Amino acid sequence: MKKVIYGIFAFAALSLTSCGGTEEAETETNNTEVNAEETEEVVKAEYQLKKDDSKIAWTGTWVGGENDGKSHHGTISFNTGEVKQNGDDIKGGFTVDMTSISVEDLDETSGKGKLEGHLSNEDFFNTSEYGEAKVELLNIVEDQAEIVLHVAGVEINRTIPLNIDTDEDVMTIKGDFTIDFTKAEMKGMQPNPEKPEEGSVSNEIHFDLEAVLGKV
Repeated sequence: MKKVIYGIFAFAALSLTSCGGTEEAETETNNTEVNAEETEEVVKAEYQLKKDDSKIAWTGTWVGGENDGKSHHGTISFNTGEVKQNGDDIKGGFTVDMTSISVEDLDETSGKGKLEGHLSNEDFFNTSEYGEAKVELLNIVEDQAEIVLHVAGVEINRTIPLNIDTDEDVMTIKGDFTIDFTKAEMKGMQPNPEKPEEGSVSNEIHFDLEAVLGKV
């Protein structure tokens, strides 16, 4: 009888020891997972624009009339830019030199200077008064960027596609998108009231940009 009782106590002790070991192992595992989560670093960094490595290309199009679909293209330069990254939160701002508008598909004999002057005067961007445009980068979610563009005296809110790639100390932002400038009510984009059938310059300008920034 005593052997039976001793056997029962021994089995109970073994069971308690086994359970205790399992609980301790689970606790250690959970603690390890928590510690891993706690030690996971949030990426924080600031970047400054590398002006000479960055570019903005533009394309403007005529709509309506016999010139429908014809276009001109050129470039425009960044002035400054900075981006701050805090984990997945990316914000920043850029300035664009509106006096740098250049036409690339014409030469001086075919009207390059004339068109550049036209784009810079009061019919379009009025660069003598608004020599700089500002772009606020408010947020980026799944390659869709919320921006505010301050240009020619108006504020334009848009969501545009932007791709951001970070490689060591360099951030590259690329975008291929269209901005509608209807809100700016530019004279050069209005149809001739006497000959509306001839069409006009489209309010939509296409942009292809690449901004390269270095970590500071």
